[in-house]
Amino acid sequence: MKRLAIPSCIALTTALLLSACNSIPHQTRYTGHVIEGNADMVSACKFLDNLSGSSGLTGFFALKGTDNIKQNLLKHADAMGATHVVWDKPNVDYESTTLTGKAYLCPTVSHP
Repeated sequence: MKRLAIPSCIALTTALLLSACNSIPHQTRYTGHVIEGNADMVSACKFLDNLSGSSGLTGFFALKGTDNIKQNLLKHADAMGATHVVWDKPNVDYESTTLTGKAYLCPTVSHP
């Protein structure tokens, strides 16, 4: 009977871990026109504003936290009229993941 207890514990633990991963809110993907670029791409552009956000997802989940922050900040940059965003390196510590960047308005066919 003891042999059945270990597989049951493993199954229960696996089910709990999977449900915990599924409970992380799924972010709506940004589908606008803001381009994630680099410093060379925005050299002739107008700086609009600094962007900053944070997430409680750290450690193993830091990449998901960074992606969530980017999605929110891309929407914010789009709302302010930006055409490009240049990201700084994410900062991950024990309590949070933070990301900063800069929003730019670059000349385009519709915005000379």
